[in-house]
Amino acid sequence: MSLWYEANTTVIQQTLIYLVLAASFQVVLRAGVSSFASIAFYGVGGYLAANLATSGWPLPATLAVVLVTAAAIGWALAVPLTRLRGLYLGMATFAVDQIVLIFAANGGDFTGGTVGLFGIPSQFDTPLLVGLVVVAMVLISQLERGSLGRAFASLRVDENLTRAMGLEARRLRILMMVLSAVLGAVAGAANVLTFTVITPESFGFDLLITALTMAVVGGVRSWVGAVIGAVLVTWFPMVFTVLQGGWRQIVFGIVVVAVMVFEPDGLLGVGRRIWRRLQRSRRQSVEPDAAAQAASAAAERQKVRA
Repeated sequence: MSLWYEANTTVIQQTLIYLVLAASFQVVLRAGVSSFASIAFYGVGGYLAANLATSGWPLPATLAVVLVTAAAIGWALAVPLTRLRGLYLGMATFAVDQIVLIFAANGGDFTGGTVGLFGIPSQFDTPLLVGLVVVAMVLISQLERGSLGRAFASLRVDENLTRAMGLEARRLRILMMVLSAVLGAVAGAANVLTFTVITPESFGFDLLITALTMAVVGGVRSWVGAVIGAVLVTWFPMVFTVLQGGWRQIVFGIVVVAVMVFEPDGLLGVGRRIWRRLQRSRRQSVEPDAAAQAASAAAERQKVRA
């Protein structure tokens, strides 16, 4: 086990970071908010953490600054952008991603320009990443429970239904965009403080597609979907090493398309459907047995009476 862990430490750590990043997409998509700004905050959190760590800041203080900064910027962006819907909101947040990329490439000493920042002090290890993931998933799972969870689900379907529940849809949208920004920034900070390097290319369009794929393929209706998607996307190249060249991307693309066509709720939806079928078949097998036992008991009582 230890040999396997040592050989796959980097992939395990990347999976844990991607779990948080995928969750940052999942929380907004679950509420019907088409925001891609998580990638921008991934970069903001990464550069901010890199500079603070290089200046000698301890990890708790660095994370606190990243959290507060991401929440403040996320709120400042969410207030005007939540007036937009659908494709318009998606394009606006994609533009935000591009603005951050341009700033990163021309940010001087703060970002290192196109070369980026290297030799950043490493402050994260696997146990800390596991703890970070647990805290993030517990927080998100609580938002999926009770009346608040129903409110976010209704927000995805119909805002009028959300208002009928006595809730203000715009405030809920702002809340989810701020939470998404914080999760994206924390993922970026964890990545930098684990792998000690950040460049503009590390949070470009490729990462946007990867994170969106993790959230959608896994399933956007629960945090479990973010876990499934992150594990699938990260470990797929490792598991299917027999596929050489472009065949690996072709097979992965086929899997993604198949999931989207046959199960819009992602792999989590597939798992739930299989579970329901198993439960149904189990009940159907139990019911005849119960009926047979009842008939046998009735026959025994008839014999006793006779």
